[in-house]
Amino acid sequence: MVDLAVLVGDVISQIGASIPTPLLWIGLFLWAWSRPAQALASGFGRMTFWLLLPGAFLASLADAPFLPWAGDVLAINIGGALIPVLLSIVLLRRELTLPRWVLTSRVLLVVAAEAAIQFAIVLVVPSRGMELLVTVTAAGAVVFAILVFQQWAPRPLRPRATTLLGRASSALARLPGLGRVFSALARLPGLGRVFSVLARVFLALGRLPIPTWTFRPPPLRAITVVGLVSAAITITFATSSAVPGVGIVSAFPLYMIGPAVVGAFSVVLAVTLWRVSPFQGLGAGYASATLGTLIGADVLREPPLYAGGSGGLLAIGGAGIQDLVYFSGLLAVGAGLLVILVQYRESLASSAATAPSVPSPDQALHTAAQRLASGDPAGAVRNALTASQGAAERARSAWQLPAPSQPAAAWDGLPVASYVLSDYRNFVAATDQPTPTPGEAFREVAMAAQFVRLGRDLSRLRFAPLGRRAWAVMVDLAVVTAPAVVLWSFLALTLRGSPTTILAGLPFNLAVYAFIAYALLYFVVCDALFGATPGKHLWGLRVTDRNRARPTFLQSLLRESPKAVSLFVIGQIGAPAILFVVRAGVSPISTLGVSLTLLNGVVLLGIVGAVVLGALSVGAVQIARNSERQRLGDRWAATWVVDRRVVTPAWGARLAPPPVPSGPAPPG
Repeated sequence: MVDLAVLVGDVISQIGASIPTPLLWIGLFLWAWSRPAQALASGFGRMTFWLLLPGAFLASLADAPFLPWAGDVLAINIGGALIPVLLSIVLLRRELTLPRWVLTSRVLLVVAAEAAIQFAIVLVVPSRGMELLVTVTAAGAVVFAILVFQQWAPRPLRPRATTLLGRASSALARLPGLGRVFSALARLPGLGRVFSVLARVFLALGRLPIPTWTFRPPPLRAITVVGLVSAAITITFATSSAVPGVGIVSAFPLYMIGPAVVGAFSVVLAVTLWRVSPFQGLGAGYASATLGTLIGADVLREPPLYAGGSGGLLAIGGAGIQDLVYFSGLLAVGAGLLVILVQYRESLASSAATAPSVPSPDQALHTAAQRLASGDPAGAVRNALTASQGAAERARSAWQLPAPSQPAAAWDGLPVASYVLSDYRNFVAATDQPTPTPGEAFREVAMAAQFVRLGRDLSRLRFAPLGRRAWAVMVDLAVVTAPAVVLWSFLALTLRGSPTTILAGLPFNLAVYAFIAYALLYFVVCDALFGATPGKHLWGLRVTDRNRARPTFLQSLLRESPKAVSLFVIGQIGAPAILFVVRAGVSPISTLGVSLTLLNGVVLLGIVGAVVLGALSVGAVQIARNSERQRLGDRWAATWVVDRRVVTPAWGARLAPPPVPSGPAPPG
């Protein structure tokens, strides 16, 4: 007989586990898209949200192993944990401004020290007193942070630790009978001298002057972040548990308490303590909830500590975008926005205004044609001029040329024929007529169409051609796949048992998951550190952002995330195919006289080849159809693949690409 109450509870639990993440992402993404000024003020630009759902969803296919533990191997899921953690560090670096990396690194060190102490507690302390000690350690981390960050205070206010002791001593010194206690302790044999010194120090501290209690913003923000992370650790640890063989679990709605509380308080503290816009607290709330959940659940409740090792691959954030580590940051941002909506409504109104969007050259040209057809020649000429200027700006941006000295010189310096410069100057002069005739407007719109086409062609010269990009990808796939094929073949030859047994074992699966994750990180790291993978470098290509600098690590991660699909197929299907081919000699022969294992391997290799070829074809179509030769990852991350060679257009002089700026642009 079905228990209706249990059934309803299970349904509610399943809904609570699967629905909140997509609903939160959609709501926050619509907010960021409709209110870009508010989103940028909080650190959540449009690119961040592309990273948080499509990028994280695709990157969830990759688990990067990093540590053997008690017979298991610990890994981190790139989409479910690595991307949220890296984004949290970037947001902390943005909020902790003076000095940027020094203050952020010290906050992370304090949090890491807190996590290490709590980890030792859960290893040695019985479960009955574990939660109390974890809470005490979290409170101690805040006190420790207050002491650590005093060096950023103004010079007259530096002895704050002494001030605290002085206040406490002054209060205790007024308690009746305290002198008798010290006198009794001082008479103890062997310890009298020690207690006499302590009594003198204690009474001296009580007589110290008490300066004004103030903080400069940077240390106050750092201390606040440590407190928020500690609160998230405590609440998450109390509301989660480890189930051997299952993982870390938390019931609905308990797992929502910690992130919601941290997100709400981050906004309130940003207004009351930091004295900044409430939107600036959203980034701190996201980072605190993410790091606190990671430590409170995945570190302190890690299953190998309790299961004794089951010989499996255990991934932090292994549920991908449904994982608590991923979900907590989004929930904190949602809770913070709710507080802003209820408590700080005026902030929503004051920052709602956004700068008007500038139409692209193609959009301006289309509007000019519409106005010409509707009988508005003056408006058509204005839009035609906007389209022509936009085409020149697009070409100058692609070649990173400086802004023109005057509007009539928009095409100067570009590799165009001299008559193009003359035609454009005449075009600008013609637009000064107050009442152009329909015939004149038609000629101006037609001329603008030629300028837009010329600007598009000139810009495309700067971007890498499709053929060399395809060869570069093939070279990189060979670089990352060849060592994996050798390793899979070696394991197939040395591991004992049938192919089915080998496929179910930890060593072979570890090799597969390691390939998927580290092959993806190969592309990400090469783009972020060097601006090009070995394949791109061989074919004279380079990845840049809109400022012609190397992309940031988060941009590279978002840009390369679509490759996770191909790498996942190569690992999950290609590795068994290699195993079947290598072990074909010990398998039975079919009625066709062919080894069944060999036949399975060949079929799987065909599937891998078809999928990889299909993925390359989809990317090629995107590049061919895009005016800036961008595939999907480039559009998400706002990156270009540019040509490093000297180019000689058919209508102009030789142009060399500008030098690459040394530092990456700040994340957007």
